[in-house]
Amino acid sequence: MKLGSIPDVMNIGPAQADNVHGWHDKSLIVLHETVSPDYVGWRDVIQTSDFLDNKNYGIHGVVDLEGHIAWAYKYGRAIFYHAASSGSRGTGMVNTRSIGIELVSRVMLDKPDNLSRWRAWWMRSKQIEATAKLIATVARFHGIPLVASDSSRAGITSHWQVSQRWGVSGGHWDCWPKTSGGYFPMTRVIDRAKYYQSKGY
Repeated sequence: MKLGSIPDVMNIGPAQADNVHGWHDKSLIVLHETVSPDYVGWRDVIQTSDFLDNKNYGIHGVVDLEGHIAWAYKYGRAIFYHAASSGSRGTGMVNTRSIGIELVSRVMLDKPDNLSRWRAWWMRSKQIEATAKLIATVARFHGIPLVASDSSRAGITSHWQVSQRWGVSGGHWDCWPKTSGGYFPMTRVIDRAKYYQSKGY
């Protein structure tokens, strides 16, 4: 996949190469939060990729507060372990079907309630816009619809939704959408992705 319409994309493919657990067509994008500090420059992006690599997890993309984007070039179809989906409500096979994108953020820890978290995310415009551009490009390449999903069907979802849908024990709550009682502006991200896709991303 070429991300030529998005300037200054770091290639994390070499770091993620040893985390591949097979290959599969993708129909879903899962958004995550790193729960780690924002640093000026690329340090937070590199740190996220290296941390996941060292845990033998893996991620396709990373976006930080400043709008820096990292992508695992040539690994768009790779199966990385980033969103467990085997729980009390079935086995979603989400890692197999999805592309994972980490958003560098400590919002869920630094803010005391969902309203203040939502307001904090609303102010992270560079990160939201860069995420939307990445989603637009990736979705076009893989034929993923730009619609909200609970992770049971094709579209855009979050780690919180994966845990909820499949009843994952000790599940995550990163990127909990505001429309589901949380704080993350998923609707805004998807709407901006639609805009950028209409512009050729």
